[in-house]
Amino acid sequence: MVGPPKTLHDLRRVEGSVRVTCRGCGAVKQHDREELIVDRHFRRLSMDWQVVLRDLPCHTCGGKDTKVDGVPFGGTDPEMRAQRARTTLMNLALRVLEDAARRSREEDVCTPALRLALRVLRLYLPDRTLLVQFWDSAAKSQGAAFSHALVVQRWIVTKLVDDGYAVWAEFR
Repeated sequence: MVGPPKTLHDLRRVEGSVRVTCRGCGAVKQHDREELIVDRHFRRLSMDWQVVLRDLPCHTCGGKDTKVDGVPFGGTDPEMRAQRARTTLMNLALRVLEDAARRSREEDVCTPALRLALRVLRLYLPDRTLLVQFWDSAAKSQGAAFSHALVVQRWIVTKLVDDGYAVWAEFR
């Protein structure tokens, strides 16, 4: 990414987060990018970077005199690269699940790609009950009026978020 980001979504390209430094009390808080996107989307606030620079208050004193920075993660740390790889793999598997859940009413989605996505998510979910439920509901949804697989997919995302995994904002 060359230059400052245009939106909060641009920080994904550099695996960035947002750091807020209060000029009044000196407190520093680093915000998770995806949590900030979800929060601003829920409150119907702009994702534009220039608006974010003016809007974020201090978490300690509530003051508006803050300095907001986009902080890219270092590309040299092997642990950070491994974490990024795991997060990307998990979120791509969630993308496959979402696509399968949306198509499950029209066609048979129980394919090797879906099996692989469920196998990947098994690494992150200690209890496989939700994954089995997804498979069963996707198999039964063909020709049905409503796909229960979408509901189960949302339960999987909720479980991953509750367990502290970095799930992309589109799935939350």
